[in-house]
Amino acid sequence: MRLREMRPRFMLDHMFTGRHVAEYLDGELDVRGRDRLEHHAHLCPSCRRLVATLMQMLEGLHGLRPTSRETGSPISEAVIARLRDEPG
Repeated sequence: MRLREMRPRFMLDHMFTGRHVAEYLDGELDVRGRDRLEHHAHLCPSCRRLVATLMQMLEGLHGLRPTSRETGSPISEAVIARLRDEPG
């Protein structure tokens, strides 16, 4: 672990990021909180990956079409198929 990662402020911001990442992604975090989270994610590879992964997941979910009786393809089948196609 790097020295800066052992500092109390770093750890507090690390916990803050984990608790507030959903609010951040939903655009519900105030300016101060958003700045705090973004600054920490810039310094912390783990939190940067968390934010990037969740953003990618949300973008994928937003790309799904709603269930349609005409297509006969429920969203759950589309999600499963997409997950099977994703690498990793």
